[in-house]
Amino acid sequence: MEIFVHYPDTLEKQEQLDARVAKFHAEYVAQYIDHLKCPMEQKLKLIDAIAQTVQNNSA
Repeated sequence: MEIFVHYPDTLEKQEQLDARVAKFHAEYVAQYIDHLKCPMEQKLKLIDAIAQTVQNNSA
């Protein structure tokens, strides 16, 4: 079986793809956390920890 991948051919299209992938990841993580069987306070702490990690890695 062959798989063909067509990468974006312009910077604008690459940025659009990057934004879509980021949105998908964020929604997946949010849904995953929402379904965890733990108190809301723990969920919020987890979200804060993720946000802090992202912020520290982008600096």
